[in-house]
Amino acid sequence: MCACHREPRAQTKYPRWKPQIASNGDSVARSWNGREWQDYCLLLLQKRFAATNPHNLQLVPDRHQGDLGIEAFSLDGAAYQCYAAEEPLTVDGCYQKQRDKLTTDLGKLKTYKKEMGEMLGTVSIQRYVFLVHRHDSRLLIKHASSKASEVVRWDLPFIDPGFRIVIETEADYAVEREAIHAIPAPLIELGEVTETDQKNWTAGNNDLRQTAFSKLKKIHTSDGTIDGVLDALTKQYLKGENALERLRGISPEVHRGIIATRAQREELLALEYPPGFNDTQGKMVEIATEFAQSLLNDYPILNDAMAKQLAWSAVADWLMRCPLDFEEAS
Repeated sequence: MCACHREPRAQTKYPRWKPQIASNGDSVARSWNGREWQDYCLLLLQKRFAATNPHNLQLVPDRHQGDLGIEAFSLDGAAYQCYAAEEPLTVDGCYQKQRDKLTTDLGKLKTYKKEMGEMLGTVSIQRYVFLVHRHDSRLLIKHASSKASEVVRWDLPFIDPGFRIVIETEADYAVEREAIHAIPAPLIELGEVTETDQKNWTAGNNDLRQTAFSKLKKIHTSDGTIDGVLDALTKQYLKGENALERLRGISPEVHRGIIATRAQREELLALEYPPGFNDTQGKMVEIATEFAQSLLNDYPILNDAMAKQLAWSAVADWLMRCPLDFEEAS
C-alpha cells in the first residue's frame, strides 16, 4: 500500500452515455442506476428546451417531500418521468418492471392531487412522457393507453381530456444526445506546454515528482532514464490538465464525464494492476492504451491523439499520487 498522502478527488456522477453496439448491429442494454438515468434524461430535456423552447421546462426536485411522480413538466402541458430497470433483464422481465413502475407513478397523480394541482398551477397535462432506457415490447404501449384512459376518468383538474402517455428512449433525443457528446473543434487541438511551464510546475510540485521518481526507480536502473520519463510524463500531465480546464468552461457536461470516467478507472487500478503484476514500463503503456480506448468509446468526437494525451495525463497523475505503484525487483 502506498504511504503517500492522497488528496480526495471529487466523484462526479456522469454516466457513459454512448450506446454500446453488438457485432450484429443491435444495441446492447447497459445497466443504469436510477439516479444516473434520471440525471441523463433531465440533461437531454434541458438541451432540447434550451434550443427550442427556453424557460418552458420546470424540473421537480425530489429531495424535499418527493417529486410527486414526475421528474419535470413543461408549461405547454407535458409531464416527464424517467425509469431505468436494473439489468440484465429479459424482454418480458423488463416490460413487467416498466409496466409496474408506470402504474405506480401514475397513481401518485391521484394520491397527491392536491399537491400536484398546487405545483402545476394553471398547467394542464396533455402528455405524460415515460422515459425508459430500453423499449422492446408493444405491450407497454397497450398498457400506457389503458392507463391514460383510466387517468382521464379520475377527473383530475390538471389532466387534459386528451391526456395520453408516450413511451420514449434516448433514441428520441438523438440531436440532444450528440450535443452532450460533442466537444467544440478548438478543444480537439493539442495544446502546447513550454519548457518554462514545465520547470515552473516542477519547482512548485517537487514532492509529487519525487513520489513518481521513487516509484519509477523500482522499474528503472538509471536515474537519467527516470528523469527523461518523468519529463515526458510531466509534459503530458500538464497538456492534459490544460485541455480539461478549457473543456470545463466550454462543455462542462463532457468535462464532468471525462473526470468521472478517470475516477472510475482509478478505483480499479489496485485490483486490475496490483504492484508486482507486470511491473515494467510496459505496464504504464498498457494502462494508458486501455484508458485511451475507453475515452474514444465514450466520447467518439475525441481523436486518437487527444485521447492518448488525456490517458497519459491520468497515468502521470496516478503515479504522482497513490493509485499506481510498482514492487521492488527481487
